[in-house]
Amino acid sequence: MRTPIFVRIERFNLDDIAADIEAVRECFDRYLDSYPVKSARSKHSLMGPIGKVLQEARTGKWDTDSLTGYALNIHLANPKAKGHISQESREALRNGIEQLLQLLGRVPITAQDKVVDRIDYGLYFVRRAKGLERLERIRQEFISSLRKKYQTPEALALAWGGKPEDYGADFSEVRYPSKTMFNEATGQKKIDIREFAREAQLKGYELIDEEEEIE
Repeated sequence: MRTPIFVRIERFNLDDIAADIEAVRECFDRYLDSYPVKSARSKHSLMGPIGKVLQEARTGKWDTDSLTGYALNIHLANPKAKGHISQESREALRNGIEQLLQLLGRVPITAQDKVVDRIDYGLYFVRRAKGLERLERIRQEFISSLRKKYQTPEALALAWGGKPEDYGADFSEVRYPSKTMFNEATGQKKIDIREFAREAQLKGYELIDEEEEIE
C-alpha cells in the first residue's frame, strides 16, 4: 500500500497586500494625471500605456527599466503628447512599474491575475471618476460665464434660440461645450463657445468631446 502524500496549499489573501496594490495604483494615477487623454469611451484609451504595462508585467520578461521604456514609447507615440513627458510623470511611471514587478514577484503565480485585476479596475474607476469630474468642472465654468453674460435663461434663449426652459431656471441644463456642440452650433451660440474655448486654452486646457475616443 502506497503512503499517501499530503501537499499543503497555502491560502493567499489579497487583502494582505491591499496597501501594496494601492501604492502601485497611486503611482500610475499620478502618471496618468499628465497623460493627454482625460476622458474616453473605452478603458483602453483612458488607461493609456498602463493597460499594456499590466499585461506585460505578468510575462516575467521585463525588468523595471525595460518595461518603463516600453511604456514611454507608447506615451510618446500619442500625437497629443507632442513628444513630451515631464520628469515627475516619468518618475511616477517608473516607480509604479518597479513596485508592480516587485509585488508580482512576491505573490504566488496563481494569484498574479487577481492582483493585476485589482490594480487595473481600481485604477480605471479612479481615472473614470476624475474624467467625469473634470468635464463637470468645465461645464460649470461655462455656465458661470453664460450667467455673467446673459443673466437670465430668457436672454440666453433669445441669443441662442430655443426656449428658456431648455437651459434651466439657473442655467443648470446647459450642456458641456464639446467639440461636437461647437460644430453643430450657429450664430451667437458658436461665438460664445469659441470665446470660452479661447479662455480655456489660456488656462492650460482644451475642450474635448464629452467622451473622447483616442486610440
